[in-house]
Amino acid sequence: MIQPSSPPPVNPLTRESLSADAVRQSIRDANPQIPVWSDAQLDESLTATLRMKPKQRDVWVFGYGSLLWNPILDVVQRRVGTVYGYRRRFCMVAPTGRGTRARPGLVLALDAGGCCQGVALKVNPKRIEEELSLLWRREMVVGSYTPKWITLHHAKGSQSALTFVMNRQHRSYRGSLTPAQTAKTIAHATGVLGSNAEYLFDTITHLNELGLGDKPLEDLATRVRRVHKRTRRR
Repeated sequence: MIQPSSPPPVNPLTRESLSADAVRQSIRDANPQIPVWSDAQLDESLTATLRMKPKQRDVWVFGYGSLLWNPILDVVQRRVGTVYGYRRRFCMVAPTGRGTRARPGLVLALDAGGCCQGVALKVNPKRIEEELSLLWRREMVVGSYTPKWITLHHAKGSQSALTFVMNRQHRSYRGSLTPAQTAKTIAHATGVLGSNAEYLFDTITHLNELGLGDKPLEDLATRVRRVHKRTRRR
């Protein structure tokens, strides 16, 4: 049996840590071989995304993972809705935040196919550029996502929202993992932001609080708990 290494200290993701560039620095320190985006690349990506913004005054960000329970952004309104054409999946490798270089974890991304329920977060209209700049320094650090304006369907109709879709061409894509492989990876990974399993469980908890059950995630959580149970018996 492989003995798990001591988990690194938890460093919660906050506005302060993002402003201090803690995410990019943690990747540079732990995984110097991973290309981290520069300020210029982040700014260029954000500018290009805003240039493609639909003709809608407000900016809403669609959250489907940690944005549900730790948005960090200055949010003035929330709206539950559904996005079609994409599904929530643990298909992105995480060698830092929820894992380590030796034992990487997995984080959620929107992958092609199906649909996804989540929450649209209305960004404070007076702070759009400042808030999105923080968001880019959280989500686009290595360019594994593609920022995309999608249509959110909700109880009052539909609207445009910004979200982050998995870039399948990126080195971090793990779309071919089986449910068993995914569960084993999540069960054993821990990084500077906490355990990978907690990330999964927290997401499920907040989805349930919103009345948005996600059976694939529930099934995955059951598999993860089984792995934990087997590990404790050894």
